[in-house]
This record gives sequence, C-alpha cells and structure tokens, in this order.
Amino acid sequence: MRKDFIAPTIFAVGIILTAVTFCHRIVLLEHKDWAPDVKQGLNDLVTIYGNAPEKQYAVFDFDNTSSVFDITENEMCLQLMTMSFEMTPERFSEVMATDIPLEKANYGNYVNDICSAYTDLYGKYGPFTYKGLSEEEMNTVKADPVWEQFAGKMFSFYSVMESNGDITIAYNWDKYWCCGMTDEQERDLARRSHEKFSRTETCTGEWNGRKYTLGFTVTENIRELWKVLDANGIDVWVCSASGTTAVLEAIDMFGLRPYCTGVLAMTIGHDAQGRLSNFYDYDGKAFLPSDDGGWKQDSLPIGAQTCRQGKVTAILNAIAPKYGGKGPVACFMDSTGDFNFCTEFADTKLVVCFNRGNRKITDGGGLIAETAIYERDVLGYDLRKANEAGDILFLLQGRDDNGLRSLRPSNATLTLGATEEKLFAGPENWAQYRTMCDSSMTVKQIIEVFSTPFTEDYPGYRSIPSQL
Repeated sequence: MRKDFIAPTIFAVGIILTAVTFCHRIVLLEHKDWAPDVKQGLNDLVTIYGNAPEKQYAVFDFDNTSSVFDITENEMCLQLMTMSFEMTPERFSEVMATDIPLEKANYGNYVNDICSAYTDLYGKYGPFTYKGLSEEEMNTVKADPVWEQFAGKMFSFYSVMESNGDITIAYNWDKYWCCGMTDEQERDLARRSHEKFSRTETCTGEWNGRKYTLGFTVTENIRELWKVLDANGIDVWVCSASGTTAVLEAIDMFGLRPYCTGVLAMTIGHDAQGRLSNFYDYDGKAFLPSDDGGWKQDSLPIGAQTCRQGKVTAILNAIAPKYGGKGPVACFMDSTGDFNFCTEFADTKLVVCFNRGNRKITDGGGLIAETAIYERDVLGYDLRKANEAGDILFLLQGRDDNGLRSLRPSNATLTLGATEEKLFAGPENWAQYRTMCDSSMTVKQIIEVFSTPFTEDYPGYRSIPSQL
C-alpha cells in the first residue's frame, strides 16, 4: 500500500467506526429499583450482546415475572366473584369433566360437587353471562352457602391437580372456564380483571379453606427493561402459561406492546360457532403486533402447552426458526414452570429469576435463587466471567409484594405482610446452598444434581435437539 494512502484510509475507517457506534448507541437501564448486580448484569448483556450481526432475542415468562403476581389467578377470582360464565349447567358439567381422571385422588367428588353447586346457583340466580352479575345481585349470591362451596372447590381443584402432578390437565382446565365465550367476550373479561386488580392493593382471602391473592401489576422496571432490550436490538418474546388473550390485554394495558416482538401462550380451541371450547389447540400460533395497533397471528404453530417442558418445545417450534435455530440469549423466570427453558439452551447467556421468597428446594425458582447467590458470592461471577466459564449468569431480583407492588434494589423480597426481607424460602434452601459451598460445586453440577427431571411422556414434549 502507498504511504500516502495510509492516513486517509485510517481516517476513513475511523469515520465508519464512529458512525457504527453512533447508530448503535447503547441504551442502559437507569431505574433505581433494580438489585445492583441484576442491573449491572442486564447492562452488560446489552453492551456485550446487543446490536449483534446475528439478531438476538430474550424470552420472558409473564405471571410473577413480567408481572408481580398472577393475571390468571386474578381473572379466575373475578369470574367467581361475579359469576362471569357463558355456560348452561349441562355444558358446564361437560366442560368441567374434560380430561379429568375422575377415579383419581377424589377428583370425581370435586367435579360432582362443583357441577352440582353451579346447577343450583344457575337455577336460583342465572342465567349467567360473561358480563357477570351486578354487585347487588352478587351480595345475594354470596350470602348463599352453596356459592362459597362452589367458589372454594372451583378455586382449589386446580391446586389439587397440580399437587398430584396433573399439571397438563390443570393448565387447560382453568382456561376452560371461558368456554362458550367469543374472543371479544374473553377480551372484555380480561380487561375488567386487569383494570380492577391492577388498582387493588395486594390482599388475600379465603373460600372454603382455600386462600387466594388479589392484585397484580407490571412495574416500571419491566417497561424500562423491554424498552432497553428493544433499543439495543434484542427482540422481546413472551412464553406464558396464561391464556393468550389475558397476556395480550395486559401487554396493551401496561404499554409494553411497542417493545414486544411476539407472544406465545396457552391456545384453547374454538367450536364451529367460533366460541371457546374445551380442547387445547396445538396448531395455535404466536401473536405478533400488527401495524394497525392490534395483534396478528404468526404462521408457525406453537405445537405445545406453554408450560414446563412445553415452553422449550414452543420456543423451538415458533421462535427459534426465525433466528437460525438459535435459543434465547436471555431468559426471565420465577418458578419450576420456567426452569426448562431457562436452563436447556446452549445459547443462553443470562437468566433473571424474580424472587417470590417462597420457592422451596423442589421448585426450579428456589434452585435458581440459590445458584444466583452462589455464582455471585462464591464464584465471583459477572456476565463475562460466567460466559467465559461456559455458564449462564443467574441473577436474583427482589420485589415488594405489599401495597400496589414493586421491585426493590435487593436480591431479597418483602413478602405480603412481612417486615423483614427474605432471600430464600426457608432452612432447606440454606442447607442446600451450604452443600453447594462446602462441595465447591460447579454450576453444571448444581443443575444436574438438584434439579428434578421430568419424564418424556409430558404432553407436547419433543426430544431435545443436540444443540441444547
């Protein structure tokens, strides 16, 4: 190269690099209510992996991750508190028995009692519709002891099935409560629930011995995070075990839509009249923001229930093909239902677990909480060190469950009614954490030794490709 050409060439390269830097200006988190290590890890993520030549994406769970508390549980409560149903007693009895092994664990008695109570209430106070009864009408209904039996058993049956391992049945069953509704009627129900309970300070109640929690929110932190990821060229996806409509309405209500690439959630089928029906639609698609301010269906079938292992399948089917088959660069979780998709992809560099302060050692959220503190305090990891070691950086974000709810600048959480923060659920978590420390375990060993495997007969489960 001629010497007189060197200087202009260097100058030109400098201009190009400056232009690229200007075009890809890094946007960082600034909100104060992040745990310091979580904020640093997320800012490192967008600095190191943002605006990459190969597009990256992040995947968020919704309930208790994107939101504080559970939008589905709040909507279930609203249905019971207003008798917002679109089913005759005959149809209700058929729907409530869908796929239920009636001979198991007293399931048959639950279904019979629920259906009998609904029939009784429908005869006295019906017909019921998706709009629900007025407050005055419900005062009369709630005074009837049959209603408390109905509400208590309806709400507790889901937990009974979950505790007995029938997760896949339970995750469909609570969505079937909307059977008979049109999509617009279901949207109306979701809007009413979101509007009511997002303004409700966190409180608990009890029906027939079964406790429930009312109130939820999407914090300013989450809005900032989605915006920062999007601004740094990292697409934001949701993969949730809530119903699709409930998630889409929450995203719209809290102003998250401009930063959302797409949503995968539970897809319940429709009957010939276009009303929600009692079967799961494995051909259901993801929803993407449309130019007209609404949502449009994608072309790739999800092919799974979007819970537990099914989230991995859903990501492989409906998201990864858009990114050359790669997994997410970052994942966001709170519980066992998210454990698989947060630990099985080789491409994942960072995971944030939102701390509920009640996750035991048998729960994926409890194990990841312990691992996050172990990585920080024992291994001394930041994002670069973790990734150079071949590990995911696990981070733990605390929250305040009281009042209108928020995140806190701590790894620990103030659970409802508590005056002292909790890092882990209890003594068993601390004992497991000490085992990690005493044995100088690697992160890989921690995940392999302490995680609870699931069998491959899980509905919607696919064998995991070698890339994971």
